[in-house]
Amino acid sequence: MNAAARKVLLVIEDGTEYVDAFTRLAPASREVELLAAPDASAARRLLAERRVDGIFLDVDFSRTPADRLLPGGARDQGFRIASALAPLFEPGVPIVIAHDFTLEPERLEALRERVPALEGIVDGTPISRVLERLTAP
Repeated sequence: MNAAARKVLLVIEDGTEYVDAFTRLAPASREVELLAAPDASAARRLLAERRVDGIFLDVDFSRTPADRLLPGGARDQGFRIASALAPLFEPGVPIVIAHDFTLEPERLEALRERVPALEGIVDGTPISRVLERLTAP
């Protein structure tokens, strides 16, 4: 794939675990360019500046300073970020959140009212499958 055809993924997390995992699977110099945002504010800036082809959100932002969190707490910050940034998400862009909704489908349904493309990760899903989903045509 040439640089112009690379997929641009935005990873919103308070650490580097997912960026590191995606980087091991698809080095940035090849098919995927990874953008990292540690909080909602940084993600909002990146979404205003760049076109993205996929978005991945962590749920728990316990390592984020309280003054950089959206109101409501760190443990479910990913849900709050998804909801707050929903108007900035391009239609058709896959949005995956690091949460298994199997036992709480009503939560997913409620979140999809604001973020229709949102998907969760079923427990045990290999990170390579998540990357495939985020980079699918």
